[in-house]
Amino acid sequence: MLKNKVKKAVVSFAIMILKPFIVPIIIIVILLAIVCSVTDILYIAFNHEEESNIKEELAYYDTEYKRDEAKSFFDSVWDFVEKIFGGGDMAKDADWPVEGQYTITSYFGKRDAPTAGASTMHSGIDIAATEGSKLVCIMDGEVTSVGWGGAGGYTITIESTDGVYKFSYCHCSPEFIVSVGQTVKKGEIIGKVGPKNVYGVTNNPYKDSNGNPTNGATTGCHCHFTVRKNGELIDPLEILKEREVLVA
Repeated sequence: MLKNKVKKAVVSFAIMILKPFIVPIIIIVILLAIVCSVTDILYIAFNHEEESNIKEELAYYDTEYKRDEAKSFFDSVWDFVEKIFGGGDMAKDADWPVEGQYTITSYFGKRDAPTAGASTMHSGIDIAATEGSKLVCIMDGEVTSVGWGGAGGYTITIESTDGVYKFSYCHCSPEFIVSVGQTVKKGEIIGKVGPKNVYGVTNNPYKDSNGNPTNGATTGCHCHFTVRKNGELIDPLEILKEREVLVA
């Protein structure tokens, strides 16, 4: 785990250093390619090559650089730039926090605490999901917190671009794919649902019936999703797109 953290820190530092230069470098490379193509043709003309040679050269470039190929090239460049500047994998359903998982096992509000350390005033909704299920960003925003969140276990928190909303994904995988300060887009995959049991957390008070440390106050794999509007907790279903959800 320490090795992965060091690796991620090195990659993040390298991206931070290179990020300001990526777009200029790509633009320069494209311009150089265009200039080389033009100067190649002009060289033939200025050296009084036969007309047939010029036609052959022009035909070569016409064959080599078809419109579809050019579009494909620029699309790949854009995808690369978008990835460097925070764009990640995108979910098909951008309006729900866990991709493909719609079973709610506990709603917002008063409830009976399911395990020791869990609150009787449920601050969000619990979405049943298997370990590794993808977590989806539901609004454009910025990652404000990534790490251990006590009863919430490993947690990712994002603030919306307008600063009105903050939403948290609890009981995540500790193998984070986003970092604090990173800009994320609606629909972007920001992490995965974590395991029930986690190890290596200092003074973790949460245990299962066998005495093994758990990913916060949890009895199994799921995503506890909370939303704050202007600092106040609200029912996440107030802002999530209406859909047919299942009640376990």
